[in-house]
Amino acid sequence: MKYRMSRYLLLLSMVSYAHYASAISTVYNFRIAQITKQPIMENQDYNRYTTIALLFDQYYNTYDDMSRSYIGGLAAFIYNFKPYYFRTDFAVSNIRAWNQCSNPTFAGTEVDDILFTLGRNFLFGDRKVLTISGLFGIPTHPVFALQHPAFGYGQVGLGIQLDGSYPIRKNGALLAGGRYIRFIKRYARDDDHNLYLFSIGNVEDILIAYKHSWPKHGIEAGYTSRVQFGASIYPALDDTEEKTNYVRSSFYAVYKYKFKIRDLPSRLLFNIAYGRDHLPHTYGNKYILTFWTSFNINF
Repeated sequence: MKYRMSRYLLLLSMVSYAHYASAISTVYNFRIAQITKQPIMENQDYNRYTTIALLFDQYYNTYDDMSRSYIGGLAAFIYNFKPYYFRTDFAVSNIRAWNQCSNPTFAGTEVDDILFTLGRNFLFGDRKVLTISGLFGIPTHPVFALQHPAFGYGQVGLGIQLDGSYPIRKNGALLAGGRYIRFIKRYARDDDHNLYLFSIGNVEDILIAYKHSWPKHGIEAGYTSRVQFGASIYPALDDTEEKTNYVRSSFYAVYKYKFKIRDLPSRLLFNIAYGRDHLPHTYGNKYILTFWTSFNINF
């Protein structure tokens, strides 16, 4: 009887860990080829500074009918010193989680990690751009992923990103990008205050998209693939690490409207995205819906 009880308690801890270890981070997760990094107005002598204000709503539903929502905002600042750029991102979100019976399991507000990006643009002929960037993310709070749904990974992240734009017609271009991020292990506590050395491991992303622009309007649509692997926790919880690895596909569409405020280039964007986890089917997300709108101004 005692053995069965211990096995049951271990199973419960594994299920809880597998659900909660998939914390999200807006500063990392929106897209690898940031459309907010692209010029607001084409063929213009650009000002040095760009600010971004973004509102988002993300909804997650897992294969076993657990649901989570994240509603919040992101602020970013970009400093261009050609051919280089520096960017910093900061976000905050209200989190709600509930089960299939609509019973709330968690509610709270958390701050995301802070992400710093430094990159260099390489220009090849007319409108051909290749950008190489380094990413450095720092946590703003302890790792909460073993206790409840969390906003922000809560770990130091180091990564490299490669993205670019290739024109295929006068007002259209193909976009592509890839990146790799490694997250450093950090101590985390579970609900019972047990201490673990924990990491979500590695994240790899690939993006393929097409954008088209008119004098004031623009559209962009694309596909992203994400793989998270190499999660680790010590002391180990059986084979739970493998169950937290996932393969995710997402499709998105963006509408852009460009205008000027007192001769300052500005842009309003509206995005909708749909994603799902191909693996794992036990604890993965059956579907992910994302809506966001942002306002950018260059000065």
